[in-house]
Amino acid sequence: MKSLKSVLLLVAFAILTLALVACGDKASGGSGDKEILMWSGVVGPDGDLIQKNIDQYNETDPEYPVKLVKMEGQVLNNKLATVTRSGEGVPDIAMIASETVAQYTSQGMLESWDEYIEDTEVKAENYIEEAWNVGTVDGKQYGLPVAMGTWVMYYNKDLVDKYAPGAADDNVITYEEIEQAGEAAKADGIYAYGFSWAMQNFNNLYLQMGGKFADAEGNLTINNDTAVAAMEQFKELYDKGYMNKNGEDTTMLFKNGQIIFMPEGTWMVSEMSTIEGFEWAETFTPQYDAANILQGSGADQFAMFKDENRSEEKIKGTVAFIEWLQANQLEWVKSGANPASLAMLDNEEYVEMPQSFLLKSPEAREAITIVVDEGSSHIFSEIDGAAWDMIEGKVDIKDKLAEIQQTVDDKMAQ
Repeated sequence: MKSLKSVLLLVAFAILTLALVACGDKASGGSGDKEILMWSGVVGPDGDLIQKNIDQYNETDPEYPVKLVKMEGQVLNNKLATVTRSGEGVPDIAMIASETVAQYTSQGMLESWDEYIEDTEVKAENYIEEAWNVGTVDGKQYGLPVAMGTWVMYYNKDLVDKYAPGAADDNVITYEEIEQAGEAAKADGIYAYGFSWAMQNFNNLYLQMGGKFADAEGNLTINNDTAVAAMEQFKELYDKGYMNKNGEDTTMLFKNGQIIFMPEGTWMVSEMSTIEGFEWAETFTPQYDAANILQGSGADQFAMFKDENRSEEKIKGTVAFIEWLQANQLEWVKSGANPASLAMLDNEEYVEMPQSFLLKSPEAREAITIVVDEGSSHIFSEIDGAAWDMIEGKVDIKDKLAEIQQTVDDKMAQ
């Protein structure tokens, strides 16, 4: 009898322990009471670099260590919506894209950081202004800058010297200079312009030409003369033979010395570092007007999704992590990203990285432009799918942009 009672007591104790653990998990967004659960849509090698930085933070023995959970971007978006609606398993912080801050805020899914960052080093003057402003909605801070990915341009120094001497001396390459280089290099089978990610190329030129993705009333707009002019510029480069053909691997062509100027992301720096046959450099994305530099970027944000069980102490612990990260993001930016925090400019290893030119001068920092219009991702995805048809002349540019406008309007109405 005593043996049976002992077994029953042990079983009851085990059940109680499991229940307490489960309650603890629920109350802290799926993590332990003394652990910050962070969700990220960055996977692969770049995600591994983020993990290294977080491991370094945890080695400082903080009161609230950080646990990183990585998942694909679309999976992240779907899970964030699901757990926030249910109120169970909500992460303590999540890394979200620039253009989603306004969307999540309008849906009432985010908590404001304002009362928790007051009197801390997490403040506007310590960050790139444009990156900080991404997280500001209706005067409140719903996002805190993490890191920036930017559409820049890599170029082959040897080919520039041969076909466009002096064009890179001011670190600004215009479309006019690209056309001149294209004419000079065409006979040798060398492309002047590498066209890869359509949305990024279009976004930068469209903004440089004065384009907007939303009108004064907040309605998305892409069926306009500026969008037509931007797409016609790429069609002209293609028609004249200055640009690669659809389906060609621009990165491989560049690495083989067959492209002079290749717009690509800062995240391609590790790929560029494998080049051995020539010297390359990184500079601003091609410019419509050299006197008015504009550089399209994205700035991921730390967001706090609503969870009524999250303690104030844990939020303060999260802010402490973000404060630490300001000057300790070296592993993270080895992916080619730029920090959003100005404190990293004091890191000698970072300022030697090729992408750091975007932070090192006031001119470059002021050129950074981030699209935050709610629903702009719909335009980007449609442009991505239709750009080559417009460039190759398979469809009329004006007609296609009108069709895209209707598709975007329909998606926004859903």
